[in-house]
This record gives sequence, C-alpha cells and structure tokens, in this order.
Amino acid sequence: MRTEKLIRLFTLASALFLFSAPAYSQNALGVGSGMQGFLYGVFAFVLIALIAAIYLLTLNNKYQKEANIAKGNPNAPTGFSKWWGELDKRYFTKAASLEKEADVLLDHDYDGIKELDNALPPWWKWGFYITLVLGVWYLLRFHVWETGPTPLQEYEKEMMVAAAQMEDFRKNNKESVDEKTVTMADVKGIAEGKIMFTKNCTPCHGGSGEGNMVGPNLTDKFWLHGGSLNNVFRTITLGVPEKGMQAWGKNFASADIKNLASYVLSLQGSNPANGKAPQGTEYIPGIKPTDSTGIKKDSAVAAKPVSAK
Repeated sequence: MRTEKLIRLFTLASALFLFSAPAYSQNALGVGSGMQGFLYGVFAFVLIALIAAIYLLTLNNKYQKEANIAKGNPNAPTGFSKWWGELDKRYFTKAASLEKEADVLLDHDYDGIKELDNALPPWWKWGFYITLVLGVWYLLRFHVWETGPTPLQEYEKEMMVAAAQMEDFRKNNKESVDEKTVTMADVKGIAEGKIMFTKNCTPCHGGSGEGNMVGPNLTDKFWLHGGSLNNVFRTITLGVPEKGMQAWGKNFASADIKNLASYVLSLQGSNPANGKAPQGTEYIPGIKPTDSTGIKKDSAVAAKPVSAK
C-alpha cells in the first residue's frame, strides 16, 4: 500500500511538471528555448523511468513473497535485499553462510573468541591481480621496449612547449617586454616611470637621480653595469644583490620596468645640484661595454673607462 501511494505521488508530480513545462520554456518573446526543452524532456524521462522501476520492483517483491510462502519460508529476503545480499557475497565479501561456518572455523580459541578462515574479498584479489599485470606492462614498456616517454623526456618536451608558448606570447603581447625587446617609452610612460622612481628609488639615488652615499649618480654618462636601455632594464629587473639593490622584477611588471628605465635615461644631462662623482665607465653608443664590477651583462652598447673623481 505504501509503495502504491509513492507511485501515485510520483505520477502526480510528473504530470504537474509536464503541464507547467511549456510556461517556463517560453522567453519574453514567446519563443521556446531548445536547451530548456531538452532538459525538461530528460527530467521527464528519468522520472517516468523511476516510476516504472518502482512499479516493477513492487511486482517482483509481491511475487517473491508469494513464492516464499508457497515454499514454507515467508521470512526469506526478497527484492532489493536479496539482490544486494547475493552481490555482496559474490563480489565484495564472499563470506561463508551461517550453515557453512563450521567448515571455515579455525581451531584457535582467543578467550572464547573464535576466528573464521574466510576467503579474501574478490574485489581485493582482483585489484591485486590487476596491479601485477599493470606492473609487468609498465616494466616492459618503459624499460624493455622503451616505447613510452621517461619522466625526463616528458619534462624536456613540456619545457619545449612552454618555450614555444612564451615566444608566441612575446610576439603577440605588446605589453610584455624583456631586455632584448624593450624600447623607449612615450611621454606618458616616462611620467609613470617618474612616479615609480619617486616612490621606490629616491632613498638610494636621490630625488633627482643625483646619487648619494648608497647609490650612484644616474644623470651623468658613467655606468657600473652599462648605460643602454637594455642594460638599465636588466639591472632594474635582476637587481645587484652584492651592492644591496633588490631585483625589482619580482615586484613590477615588465611594462612598468620599461617605463622606469626610460625615466632613468631621461635624466641624462640634467645636472642636478649635489651630483655624486662619476662611477664606473662612460657609456658610448655603438661600442661594446665593459662591466666595471666584473659582472657580465648582455648589451649591444658601450663604455669608455675613466677614473672616478
């Protein structure tokens, strides 16, 4: 009786849903949505299938009970309980039935507790067999036939793909620059670079780039690590840890460093008051530079050694 009420409830719910579906499947213009109609159809199909399954299970339970009564065993499990019990015994536990426990009872007695020598669960045994097969296959493929990539080969392949993606990104993204592709910023970019310089660089290089006890003068022609835009961009990005200058590439985007480097070069020849004495080598465009600190820097520009004042 309870199952019949449940079936009726599901039937009523599905009917109400199907009758209300057209109202919800219309948009403001009265045109039905194809996706909504498809979803409603799927829901209705699942609901009908569920009702049919409940109905069939109910009939099956009824016939099983009648058969058990005819056999004189009315308490035997039926329906889902019977199906799950057989499935559990065959594939999951494979435990011995109560009638056969005496056959698998061990002789040991632990303070009145006896142990059954049940077989291992089938799912565990089959999982073990599968891992053995996979282990042999792995050994043959990667170490005998060598048809599969090793971890090192996979790493090298991924690095090649990443390098190609990075190169493509650099070509298609104008905002992404490096020391090889950097160009002088426009007036707006230089103005933004000045703001960055004022906030981050004045403690070591002075408010006008004149230098102080910590950092060198940025307004003359002499440079410790090269005076081209490429050199300045690289120095700002990587820093000079041995001199106490941090790597600003960790804090700023490459486009911001481009603006900052462009502002630094715009200070050339400004001759601020209290300018620090020249340090390093004089930068002359077109001549290969020498790093006066002994640190190698890539550049296509130049330097002329002079003595500091």
